Amino acid sequence: MIDNGLIDQFFVHWQSINRHLRKGTLQVGAQKITRLQWTLLRNVHKTKNCTMGDLAKKFGVSPSTVSQMADRLEKAGLVYRVSSDEDARVKVVRLTDSGRSLIESVHSASTKRLTDGLNCLSPDEQRHLIASLERLSSALSHPADENVAEDK
Repeated sequence: MIDNGLIDQFFVHWQSINRHLRKGTLQVGAQKITRLQWTLLRNVHKTKNCTMGDLAKKFGVSPSTVSQMADRLEKAGLVYRVSSDEDARVKVVRLTDSGRSLIESVHSASTKRLTDGLNCLSPDEQRHLIASLERLSSALSHPADENVAEDK
């Protein structure tokens, strides 16, 4: 059984790392975008022909909520919407050049911050950290007591 103090320490450090990696990156000129808007942009970037319906399903929200989010990102000049080639009623969300540029700059800044941070560790410590994170990720994706929890 793991000590609750260790879990608290883990969350404190995990949140701190996350905060440092995001620091100052989610900004378009003077306008900041939210983490949810950032996640939407990343989904549009990763998904060819990303529809409003796809985004609504992905986020578990109504199409009107996704439409409002897309409206704000469109106003910021980061996305635009076009009708689908297959069905003119379906709207596809695409990144503008500014949207692609934001994705690239945030990725670049986050990668640099992480690289700078990891450089304080020896190569052996870096390998050990990655191996530990892989084990944790695997354990979280396949919990040993998953079936027990579902039966309750």
